[in-house]
Amino acid sequence: MSVNSTIYAHLEADERLRELLAQSSINPSKKAIYEEWAESETTFPYMVLSFSFGLGDHYAKNESILNIDIFSYSNSVQAEDIKEACIFALDRQTIVDTTDGAYIRCYYNRDGIIVEPTENVTHWNLEIALHHWRNGLINKLV
Repeated sequence: MSVNSTIYAHLEADERLRELLAQSSINPSKKAIYEEWAESETTFPYMVLSFSFGLGDHYAKNESILNIDIFSYSNSVQAEDIKEACIFALDRQTIVDTTDGAYIRCYYNRDGIIVEPTENVTHWNLEIALHHWRNGLINKLV
């Protein structure tokens, strides 16, 4: 697994998000969480995850930014509910990637509405800082 896959799996398993999001247009057994911009026929509401990985200045720690773009149709309250569920699922949480032993610590940075050119589409962006540590370093410190 990777940081991307671990965060995706964590969000996809969240009960509140499972209630709020549509089914995926790509895989109906999953929720509508994508890692690419969705096609125009995609069912609302859905979210798109994108990651920006910074330069690691420590051999065991990396810092990244997760942007979650939330889209709903004619319902800003629904988009805000999804945003709040994402914050609750991630902010100040430690998520363990059991495959490579990374500890991922998540921190809410900011959020805001982005004006969309398409009428009746609400677009809410949420930014989460991710700090991930290699398990080997943690074990050596203990």
